[in-house]
Amino acid sequence: MDELLRFLQKYEVWIYVVLGIGALVYIQKLVQSWNEWRSTVFGLEREAAQRKLSAALTILVLMALLVLSEFFIVSFVVPSIPQQSTLATPTLDLLATSTATLPPQAGATPTGQSPQTTAAPLIEGCTPGVIEWTAPRPGESVSQTIELKGTVNVPNLGFFKYEYAPVGSDDWVTIAAGNQPLIDGFIGTWNTTQLVPGDYRLRLVVVDNQNQFFPACVVQVRVANQ
Repeated sequence: MDELLRFLQKYEVWIYVVLGIGALVYIQKLVQSWNEWRSTVFGLEREAAQRKLSAALTILVLMALLVLSEFFIVSFVVPSIPQQSTLATPTLDLLATSTATLPPQAGATPTGQSPQTTAAPLIEGCTPGVIEWTAPRPGESVSQTIELKGTVNVPNLGFFKYEYAPVGSDDWVTIAAGNQPLIDGFIGTWNTTQLVPGDYRLRLVVVDNQNQFFPACVVQVRVANQ
């Protein structure tokens, strides 16, 4: 079951595309059947046209139900699954400076060594006042269950969802979703207690009511559970 849900989440956009193409085909068949049914005079031809009309209409209803089911599963069912079943081990950056084992010390830098610097935290695709994270901030250390805050202020908002993935991985895990505009507002909570400590990315995905995706807003944070 978990594999099926992950498949539906991973290929969400393609599923919508396939169902949309199928719906266009059967809408055309529905129109043709309707025209045949209206133009026929003889009983047998009229019955045959009516059967085609009913079949096309039934398939369109089934496709609409599939679209609604896909949206419900990806937006509400997948986030409710316990997160430990979808954990991925963060990729270790062997060149990164370890801050956990090197506490600040007074005194000069040892002879022959230069001060080490930490790479700037990741932030990409965010637009202040439009789509952005306001909490946590890029590079912030988090633990336990934290509150997520941000801005989703786009025209014709359809819905948004927020996800996480270990740095170096594209295996995004959906936390939850919403459909109301926000300006530096409460988005939801993120339970990090079952995550492997390390660097993670938080992604805010926004879609308008025409199913057009805005650039995803991504920030990097560090999970520091004991």
